[in-house]
Amino acid sequence: MTPQADPDVQKAQIQIAAPAPDALQAAMLARVLDEIDHGLLLVDLTGRILHANHPARRELAAGRMLRSVEGTLCAGEPASQSKIRRALKDAEHDCRSIVELEQAGETLSLAFIPLAMLHGDASVDTVLIMCGRRSGCEMLTMQMFARAKRLTPTEQHVLSQLCAGRRAEEIAGLQGICLSTVRTHIKNVRQKTGRGSIRQVVHDVSRMPQIVSALRLAAPD
Repeated sequence: MTPQADPDVQKAQIQIAAPAPDALQAAMLARVLDEIDHGLLLVDLTGRILHANHPARRELAAGRMLRSVEGTLCAGEPASQSKIRRALKDAEHDCRSIVELEQAGETLSLAFIPLAMLHGDASVDTVLIMCGRRSGCEMLTMQMFARAKRLTPTEQHVLSQLCAGRRAEEIAGLQGICLSTVRTHIKNVRQKTGRGSIRQVVHDVSRMPQIVSALRLAAPD
């Protein structure tokens, strides 16, 4: 005798399988993209910006490496604009590319990923641009990690500075404390996390999901 399925379970399965309305899907997708710590831009083949997630909007607002001119993606330096045009041209022919923009000693890497049309046509009509993640770690991720490992506020701060690429000597100078004090904090962090080196701790933290604050998402751009 075949067992009867639980009607409540069947109902739940149907509800899960039911597609969400297009507007809800679009809103949820935008929210998901905002949670990603890499800047993501969706542009057409002319460079017109179709969508930008929060980190990308922040990059555009800063106007250093990237900026928006009447809704079109432009390099911060006019001399670098040819790199973006070339990458978009390559994307039109379904070729992926990496572009590096430089300004005042800073570098921003951009990956251009061609996306084919969704109407059965193999031709490319939009391009996804992924921005390289800035060094460092989201504060909320660092706080959660520090709490899990029982780090003191000072140890957490030293670790966040290390994750941002600063050396112990730099941290000591910025904080106005002895180098030996910084090294003591580093030793404590290493012991509390059970890692053989502080480099391994930094590596572990950099690979963690970078969790953003809900306050950031609620703030106007």
